[in-house]
Amino acid sequence: MKIGLIFPPYSHRKFEENLPTVSEEFGVYPPLGLAYAASILENAGHEVILIDAKALKLSKEDTLKRIKEFNPDVLGFMLTTYMFRLTLDWIKFFKQNTGLPLIVGNINMALYPKETMSHKEIDYGIIGSALKPLPKLIKAIENGTGLKGIEGIAYKNNDKIIIQQPKSFKEELNKLPYPARHLLPNHLYYQFISKRKNFTIMITTMGCPSQCSFCYLKKIPYQERTLNNTLGEILECYNKYKVREIDFFDPSITNNKKRVKKLCEMILKQKLDLHWSCRARVDQVDEELLSQMSKAGCKRIYYGIESGCQEILNKNKKNISLKQIEDAIKTTKKNDIQALGFFMTGQIGDTRQSVLKSINFAKKAGFDYIQACRTIPKPQTDLDYLMQKHTHYDYWRNYVLGTVEERRIPTPWTTLTEEEKFELTRRMYKKFYFRPFYIIRNISKIKSKHELKRYIRTTFGIFNKKSLKDEI
Repeated sequence: MKIGLIFPPYSHRKFEENLPTVSEEFGVYPPLGLAYAASILENAGHEVILIDAKALKLSKEDTLKRIKEFNPDVLGFMLTTYMFRLTLDWIKFFKQNTGLPLIVGNINMALYPKETMSHKEIDYGIIGSALKPLPKLIKAIENGTGLKGIEGIAYKNNDKIIIQQPKSFKEELNKLPYPARHLLPNHLYYQFISKRKNFTIMITTMGCPSQCSFCYLKKIPYQERTLNNTLGEILECYNKYKVREIDFFDPSITNNKKRVKKLCEMILKQKLDLHWSCRARVDQVDEELLSQMSKAGCKRIYYGIESGCQEILNKNKKNISLKQIEDAIKTTKKNDIQALGFFMTGQIGDTRQSVLKSINFAKKAGFDYIQACRTIPKPQTDLDYLMQKHTHYDYWRNYVLGTVEERRIPTPWTTLTEEEKFELTRRMYKKFYFRPFYIIRNISKIKSKHELKRYIRTTFGIFNKKSLKDEI
């Protein structure tokens, strides 16, 4: 069969944690979930087109033209909860203009399968991993056979929604084919602070053993790809797609330090002209590891700091200390690796005073970059359950159903108002990035007109007074 996969353009949502300009400007990333699905389908003998309308800046009509030229038998979309309604709008358009069977997958199907399937335009859903159920579902559609017994799918039978949960949500990472990057415009991807082309993202682990109150990833079983499997994808990116910068999207790649050291040794043996970045916890790095990572091409580490106030770190189950943060940043920079700190305003117990402490800490700790956001109750996290207890309803479930408006969501764990969180977040950016020596140092490091334009757009966007009014 011929399958058309579509990734719509996305834009800032009112309930998001990031300031609007950060959402819009932080980067354009390959749709890895769809690229995995495309590879699974190709391995099963099907012909696939994957249209990244975000990267290609395509309208619905432009995308429809490409779809009609390909003439698929089935269409597929990936659904995240944040972008559910935006994607649903595209789904409705393509259902109306093609009438084709339509399949959805990704995290929203695992969180809210029944609510997702309640929309008449959606015919089928993949719950959890697509590795086994997706080929079975396509084969059943092709042959006109029954769907009963296929684990990990959802469908409708005489308007009745049938949910057939998978036995396990654990992804078989080492059995997944590499993402179908040959279907993607790899030259168009970038991150706000990426320096090289081509740029891509990868995962080497899934899940996270940490217990942070604001994060859903702790519910996903932690698992690792084999090093040979990981290195194979790195080499494919480097040799086949001319990738020269990779961002490893693992929640914390250093959960297993011995594994990372071995991976660095393997990369070094290949003698690649490759730069890479990753995410890590400050309590999972040391001098030996960082030295090895630097030699293997690591240029940037994104650390989840969240707060510069120890009391707030403790209340939000970060299980790190301010001293650990300072020591990790110092050692990171000593090994010629840039450090970015993720910060949050409006966490459990946050006050104006505690956020001001965070701002001062961000300035003095030695970070090369920071990203600040407002704390929100992400779907099915500890904070989401706190919000539900306070409001007596599940905002995200109703958002997927279409029964509530898109808006800022209550955060009863802090006394900070939405206006205060917005202004404090913006203040953190201003106090960090608008120091004279910082501006001079970083402008001198800009290597392209494209990078300079991103810098200017983001700078002016952060201080756009209209952005808060658009959200409240």
